[in-house]
Amino acid sequence: MSNEQVTSTVETTERREENQTSHGNNLLLSIVLFLVLFGLFAGGLYVMSLFTTVTFVVGLGMCLFALYLTFDLVPRFLT
Repeated sequence: MSNEQVTSTVETTERREENQTSHGNNLLLSIVLFLVLFGLFAGGLYVMSLFTTVTFVVGLGMCLFALYLTFDLVPRFLT
């Protein structure tokens, strides 16, 4: 094997590693986070549907908290 072939093989391997953006997230962790956050959001919608002022505010807080965790905490946690 010549030096050119070895260099070509090394460069090809390096290019493949550069083109790969990420190794992905842990599937189990993603499923658990989805279930917890979706459950919190759906629970907030249910609590808002109970039609009293206090429960509406609590449900709204649950929904907003679930959205905050989804868009702020999850990207930091999974990257």
